[in-house]
Amino acid sequence: MKLEGFLGIVREGLGLESLKEADRVVRVVVGALKSTLPEDKATAIAEALPEELSTGWESVAPLLEDFFERAEMFLEEGEIPEEKPQYPTITDG
Repeated sequence: MKLEGFLGIVREGLGLESLKEADRVVRVVVGALKSTLPEDKATAIAEALPEELSTGWESVAPLLEDFFERAEMFLEEGEIPEEKPQYPTITDG
């Protein structure tokens, strides 16, 4: 799979306006994953992806720990409203 096709799937799945928006979402998700995975697991994922997606995976830096601390703080204080998903998820069938 090519990167543009992957971003197209993300754009369509989330109802985003552009591939640029989809790219931002993917970078945040990949950065979050890389922040929580041991380096050997992140490397294994990169090696398992098609070349173009692997290059994209490797280009994303892990998110900073501070990011997660701030996000957790906002959730605890209730500043981020929880919205019902627009479509069923694994936990909300």
